[in-house]
Amino acid sequence: MRRVVVQCVVSVSFFAAVLGLALSNTSAQSGTDVVLYAAEAPVKSGWNVVADSTAAGGARLANPNLGAPKLVDALASPSSYFEMTFNAQAGTAYRLWIRGKAENNDWANDSVFVQFSGSTDGSGASIYRIGTTSATTINLEDCSGCGLSGWGWQDNGWGVGVMGPLIRFASSGSQTIRVQVREDGLSIDQIVLSPQTYISISPGALKNDTTILPKSGGSPPPPGASNVVIWASDVPSATIWGSWSKVFDASAAGQTALRNPDAGAPKLSSPLANPTSYFDMTFSAQSGIPYRLWMRAKAQNDSPYNDSWFVQFSGSVDATGASVFRIGSTSGTVINLEDCAGCGLSGWGWQDNGWGVGVLGPLIYFQTTGTQTLRVQAREDGMSIDQIVFSPAQYLNAAPGALRDDTVILPSTIGTPPPPPANQDDVLISLAEQNQ
Repeated sequence: MRRVVVQCVVSVSFFAAVLGLALSNTSAQSGTDVVLYAAEAPVKSGWNVVADSTAAGGARLANPNLGAPKLVDALASPSSYFEMTFNAQAGTAYRLWIRGKAENNDWANDSVFVQFSGSTDGSGASIYRIGTTSATTINLEDCSGCGLSGWGWQDNGWGVGVMGPLIRFASSGSQTIRVQVREDGLSIDQIVLSPQTYISISPGALKNDTTILPKSGGSPPPPGASNVVIWASDVPSATIWGSWSKVFDASAAGQTALRNPDAGAPKLSSPLANPTSYFDMTFSAQSGIPYRLWMRAKAQNDSPYNDSWFVQFSGSVDATGASVFRIGSTSGTVINLEDCAGCGLSGWGWQDNGWGVGVLGPLIYFQTTGTQTLRVQAREDGMSIDQIVFSPAQYLNAAPGALRDDTVILPSTIGTPPPPPANQDDVLISLAEQNQ
């Protein structure tokens, strides 16, 4: 009997262990896929957002090919990297994938180091940590001589059909991923950490891929972070100085544009700390949120000599929190309506503070939440402006409208314009009354 009891106890213990392992595995697999769009990285240095209709969200994050030598190890304090945050579960094994494309499909432009804030190996030991020289490597080309072609998905394994080490985290909650350059010349649009769906298979093809996954698992902007849309008619006349003035324009938002006429003034190399010709406007924004700045403008006579201006702010900072583009300084972000030398201009067009076809400029951050002041100074005279947009999401990677001959008018978030007359008779009556 004792032997039977012992055997029963052993059997119960065995099944309890099996059940516990099963529950543990179920728990470990309870995490969901994390899909990040690289172009939305709030922290980046040496990487540029580039508009790309083939990329997730219409933009990719690119590190230009400057012919830098390939690094052997990751850097503890890199100068070229980007970071994003996401949520993950402790103890869950995640497969890491990125979708990238190498400049000119060159194998010398196809690899990065990836690090995390709280990553561990299977035994729980720290590994691939930010601030160290330990990192997992992703080579877009699957093997030496395999070749590259357009977008492709790759994990951190090297070799045809070889998968790399899984990624785990020491604690549940917010994690940071850092991607730093190993070889320059790579663009990235999607990053995936998958505990189930893509644990054993790739999200897409290794070459000429067209797979775009829905974004998930990232840290969304806090509630209340929404588009700011300012019309020229919203700007108080008391904050308009020098050669700037409000003018009637039937094609403008609210039929009003802010115009700085062409007087043949020379182009300025930098904004003035104490300008005599400018306009100011106040609006509300949130601290720590990256905003994309867009403005709709048109150049007098569609001339490339009438198409640029400086923009400054009362409390703007860069991604690290350092003051930048401040009113009262000679630091300003520049908007050139023409997208490149020789690209041409035609009527109204939307432009951000980047220079070059498809190149997006630096994002705008603010030091504190609340009222901000925007200042616009002419760099070249001869332009008109009717709309200014700050977007934390909707237009973060894509313009509100066209670069030429645009007709998009967004609703102002600042004021409500007076309603137009109901019909032509109302206009005639109004004019008749004025003539009495």
